[in-house]
Order: sequence, then C-alpha cells, then structure tokens
Amino acid sequence: MATEENRETVEAAEATASVAEVGSRAERNFVFWLTNGSHAVNHFQNQMLVLLYAVIATDLGFGIVTVGVLVTIRGVLSSATQGLYGFATPFMPRAWLLGIGNIVLGLGTVLTGFTTSFATLVGARSVANVGASAQHPVGNSLLAAYFPQNRGTVLSANASVSHIGDMVAPAAAGALLVLLTWNQIFWAVGFLSFAMGLIYFRFGRRVEPVGESKPTSRSRLLQGKASYLRVFRNRNMLLASAVMMVGGAGRGLVVVFLGIHLIEDMGLTTWMAGVALTVLGIGGVVGPVGFGWISDRTSRTRVIQVSLFLSAAASLWVAFQSPFLPMLFLSLAFYGAVTRARQPLTQAIVADSVPEADLDAAFSVFFFMGYASSLVWPLATAFIMAAFGFEVAFSVLATSYFAAMFLMLFVVD
Repeated sequence: MATEENRETVEAAEATASVAEVGSRAERNFVFWLTNGSHAVNHFQNQMLVLLYAVIATDLGFGIVTVGVLVTIRGVLSSATQGLYGFATPFMPRAWLLGIGNIVLGLGTVLTGFTTSFATLVGARSVANVGASAQHPVGNSLLAAYFPQNRGTVLSANASVSHIGDMVAPAAAGALLVLLTWNQIFWAVGFLSFAMGLIYFRFGRRVEPVGESKPTSRSRLLQGKASYLRVFRNRNMLLASAVMMVGGAGRGLVVVFLGIHLIEDMGLTTWMAGVALTVLGIGGVVGPVGFGWISDRTSRTRVIQVSLFLSAAASLWVAFQSPFLPMLFLSLAFYGAVTRARQPLTQAIVADSVPEADLDAAFSVFFFMGYASSLVWPLATAFIMAAFGFEVAFSVLATSYFAAMFLMLFVVD
C-alpha cells in the first residue's frame, strides 16, 4: 500500500504534469529574461564585495574576523526574510514583490557608498540584503511555474545567467577602482537595481493555482499556512534544503574569503585578483547549464551526487593551489563550474516535489534552511583562516560536500 508521503509525491507530479505550457511564448520569454536579468544584477552587486571588502576593510580599519561577522549578519537577515515569501505571494503578484525587492536592494547599495564605519556598513548591507532576499524564492517559483516541463534546464540557466554577474563583477570592480573610490562605485551601480525594479512593475501578472476568484485576507493567510504545512511534510524538499545547508564551500558567503586570500596571501594585485575571480565566474556560468541539461534527461539525484563529489575535489585543489597563474585559473574555473551547479539542481528537486500551489512556500523554506548555515560557515571560515590559514579553512569546507552526498542518498527522483 502506498504511504501518505508517496501519495503526496504522486499528486505533486500529476499537478506538475497537467500544465504543459503557461502563457504565450512571448510572455514566457519575457519572464525568463527579466528574472534572469535581475538575478544577474543582484549577483553583480554582491560579488563586487569579494574584491572590495579588502579595500573597505583597510579603509575602515577592520580585519578578517570582522568581515566574517559582517557576512554572517548579512546571511542571517537574508535567510530570515527569504522564509516569509510564501505568506506574501497570496497577497501580491510575484513580479511586484520582485520589483519592490530590487528597489530596496538599490537603496541599500547606494547607502553603502555613504558608510564611514563598520556599524553604518552593517546597516547599509542589511537593507541591501533584505531587498535582495526576494530574488531567490520568488524568482525561482515564478520560473518553475512558467516552465514546468524543463525545470532543471531553466533553473540552471537562471543560475548561469546570474553567474555572469559574478563573472563580470570582480574585473569591473578592479577597473572601476582605477577611476573611482569604492564609495563612488556603490553609488554608480545602485541605480541598476532601481531600473530592474521599475521594469518588474510593468509586468504584474502572476501564475497562480485555480481557487477562489476573490479570496479574503483570512483565506489568503490560511492558504499560505496550508502550503507551509504541506512543504514541511515533504521529505524530498527538506532533504534538498539540508543539502544546501551543509555544503558550505560553494556559497558566496565564504567565497568572499577567497578574494582576501588572493590579495593578502598570494600577493596578487587587486586587478589580477579580479581577473582570477572572473575566471571562477566563467566556470560558474558554464557548469550549471551543463549539469541542469543532463539532470533533465537522466537521474537528477545521481547528477547532484557527481557534482558534490567534484565540488569537494575542486575545493581541495583551490585550497592548495600555488600562485602559478595558469594552474590557478584552471583550478578556479573548475571550482566555479562544479560548486555553482548544486543550488539549481537542488532547486529543481524542490520544484519537482511539490504541486504548483506550494512553490512559493517550498522555495521560501528551501532558501531559509539553505541560508541558515550563514550562522556557521562565514564565522567558522574566518576564525579557521585567521588561526590556521586558508588551506585548512577550505579543506574543512571541502568535507561538507561528503555530508551532503550522504543526505542525497535518501532523496527520491
């Protein structure tokens, strides 16, 4: 006899399979490129910090452990706010939520340029991260709803396009530092998010399940509550979230220490460190699309297992790589390709495992749990790196991928 969990999984699969296409072809293309574009701008602004933190820390007079505290605060705020969007989407179109988020992100980025102390820097980055928090859960649920038949490819493409922002940001920041101060850089790029937010407001439609034509506020809240309760009973969804939580090395929250390592330990110039991080970004653009395409045609769980194993190997390679530039660039490109593939693959597992009505709650819980490790990884990495060096810190992070591989053994395709 099928268990309750198996019946829920079948119902979720049937609900997904019943929608072959949503909206017109032009509408789907618009949603795809708008969501990808704002995601890339979001990553561009955050990835600049990988290079600029070294400059800001020197200017404001704080060290690597303080950087770890700042990254932890950012991650906790992002995690907490990402977990709430399942309640917000019944009240407001997803596109409007993304529009508001991008405008708040732009405001926080501009405010960062006015900071003169660690406290004001924390405040400005907190505003930026609250705004950025909508992009992952709401943007992914929007894409998953519009493209139910090839989610692995679409969500991986979303990740790859966002990593174009990662790829361009370090080199752009290094080049801009020749012409501008770090404050002026934040003022200049903040307006990119304002522009993306305004574009979202021109697209107000959302994909939503069939239900009451004019639901009351109470029924909307009950709808959100019911979605969260179903999500927390879904084993696949919770395991995929746990895989994101325990695998620390590929996260942007700890990659920031790589920029400091390249400049302070390897002795690279700011410009060359930017080039090296751009090479990592190139790998991050190519890898997710390849892994996502394969996962749509084979076993998604096996593809994730392979990517996790390769991520552990890549983390160890980067940890012990010398400043010899050809091999350094090769190690960073491989690292970017394999570590950046995990998130869109686990997102596809999440989207496959729940009906469309629960996508917003599922992605909110997924990113809340996945980023809950912000309480651990940045500070732990900072302390280990300060006490024992970069090699030991990244070796510890590499072991986290083996824990993620163990969790994946219990996920069902």
